[in-house]
Amino acid sequence: MERKLFFKLFLIPLLFFQFTSCDLFESTTVSSKEIKKASSWSKKDQAPSFPECESLGKEDQFDCFQNIISEQLLMSIFDANFVASYPLDENIVLTINVDKKGVISLMEAEIPSSVLEALPDLETSLNDAVADLPQALPATKINVGVYVDTKFTLPIQIRAQPIE
Repeated sequence: MERKLFFKLFLIPLLFFQFTSCDLFESTTVSSKEIKKASSWSKKDQAPSFPECESLGKEDQFDCFQNIISEQLLMSIFDANFVASYPLDENIVLTINVDKKGVISLMEAEIPSSVLEALPDLETSLNDAVADLPQALPATKINVGVYVDTKFTLPIQIRAQPIE
C-alpha cells in the first residue's frame, strides 16, 4: 500500500513535470539580421537636438542642431585668433558623438597635415570648443524607446591668408 501511495504522490507529479517542463524553458532566437534591422536608423527615430530646435519640424531639427554646433565651433576658431603662415583652403572633417545623456564629444578630427603645419593649435582648440558645447537632447530609438549614442560627421572648410 505504501508503494502505491508513494507512486501516486511522488512519481506521477515528477513524470508530469518532466514532460511539461520543456515548454517552460523554451527560448526564442532572434537572428543577427533582425537585430541589425531593428537597430538601424530609420526616419521615425529622433535625432539629437537642442531645446531651441524642438519647435521645428522633425526634418529641420537636425539641421538646426548641426547649425548651432557649426556656429559655436566657428566662433571658437575665430576667437582663438589663429594666424596662418601661408594661404589655406582645406577641408577638415570632425566626427562628433552625442551620447545617451546628451554629452557631446569629439571622436576624431581629420585634419590635413598642411593645416596642422599652418595652424598647430587647431586640434586642441577644436577639442576645447566641442567640450564647451551645451548638453544636447540625445537621439531616441523610437521602436524600443531608448536613448542611443549617435555619431555624425561635420565638414568644415578652413580658409586663411597670412597677415602681410
